[in-house]
Amino acid sequence: MFKSKYFYMRIWGDYGLFSSAHSKPGGDKNSYLVPTKSALQGIVDSCYFKPTFINRIDEVKVINEIKTETMGERTLMMNGSNDLNSYTMIKSPEYLVKFHFEWNLDREDLANDRNIKKHEAIMERSLKKGGRRDIFLGTRECYGFVEKIDKEEYENAKSFYDNQSLSFGIMFSEFIYPNESGGELVSCFTETSMVDGKITFKDSKDCEIKNTLDTYSFKYPDEIKSVDKEYEEYENFEEGGL
Repeated sequence: MFKSKYFYMRIWGDYGLFSSAHSKPGGDKNSYLVPTKSALQGIVDSCYFKPTFINRIDEVKVINEIKTETMGERTLMMNGSNDLNSYTMIKSPEYLVKFHFEWNLDREDLANDRNIKKHEAIMERSLKKGGRRDIFLGTRECYGFVEKIDKEEYENAKSFYDNQSLSFGIMFSEFIYPNESGGELVSCFTETSMVDGKITFKDSKDCEIKNTLDTYSFKYPDEIKSVDKEYEEYENFEEGGL
């Protein structure tokens, strides 16, 4: 299967909340101690995404010591009243992420949009600009920031957990979305470990636990801007000095 070159980025913020599966149904929320593969993919998608390809998270390096902080959050209820909930978040998270993208082979109608050089160039420029959309570390309450780094910076960066091996037990990894609207949505869980501050993510097919949740409906957009047009817009934007 085709793979792009590897990209590297730094993400950080004041707080992170990667909600654990057991705390999602209630009002109180607890964060996993490390980000999930799904959350990191959402951040990468906010930098640059098209249905032509799929962003794949390969690895994350945890830089800061993992510390949590619990605070009260006032939630607006459907009847207009307020409810006070407890959120346990990660304090001052910082992560380095390694990722690549692959062609979405389920969208053969977009085969003409598979221009590797232009997609890679747009991804590079999007990372340099801090992303194309707002970045959140798990939830909207936790605003985050993105910075492009190179391979050398990624490999030489020191983690608080260098020379340590830690297991976080079974964690949610990602969803498997259906290829057609109305298909089954599947959640994937797997044993998650960190070695020398790095977590290497498994492919969804290799996750030990899979749960079928429900049918999932969606629709394709009527029109998708071509990569040639997007690349041209980037060129014009930079030539104009904006």
